Amino acid sequence: MMLPIGRKGQALAVGLVLLSVAAVGAALAVPAYLLHKHYDGVIAEKENRIRVYQRNSANRVELQKAIDVVKAREGGRFYLRNTAPNLAGAELTDLVRPLIESNGARLTSIQPATVKEEAGFRLYTLNVGFNASPANLQKTLYALETALPYLFFENLRLQATVPRGFKPAPNQEPEVAVNVEIQAYGIKEAPRAPRSSGPSAAATRP
Repeated sequence: MMLPIGRKGQALAVGLVLLSVAAVGAALAVPAYLLHKHYDGVIAEKENRIRVYQRNSANRVELQKAIDVVKAREGGRFYLRNTAPNLAGAELTDLVRPLIESNGARLTSIQPATVKEEAGFRLYTLNVGFNASPANLQKTLYALETALPYLFFENLRLQATVPRGFKPAPNQEPEVAVNVEIQAYGIKEAPRAPRSSGPSAAATRP
């Protein structure tokens, strides 16, 4: 036998139904909202990336011209070619020696090149001594200054090889003793990727 439901009971029942409907709606709407928000972010990111690609594509001609200019400059020719320190030091020696001897100077001493790290490069220094007349000294220094790769002078010292007041014979010039540190820059070797160590091939005994 069913008992009659009062107004308060009816209102409570209606409230429970509405609450249930709201809970079901929230359970469906919240995930949909979050999924929609996620895809909105993904779409915005993709659109921004497309705009960047479009700008790069529009500037492709200018970018290619800039790349060609950099390649044309051949920046590597200003540095020693060898990356191994011993080979680069020998390269510097082989560069400096003929520049001195082919311009009328007499090489008196040359020490092995030293190397140190500087600003991401390697700086090679060659301590050299030679004698030359003033005219040949000018030619030699000019040849060294205009060589490729670039060479730099440090601690240049000049000393007369004749006593004070010496008068040379006609058409003869007294020599000057020169000692100088000649420097050049070299590029470091690119770091090698570490090798992956596989399982040991040696069998272990129990």
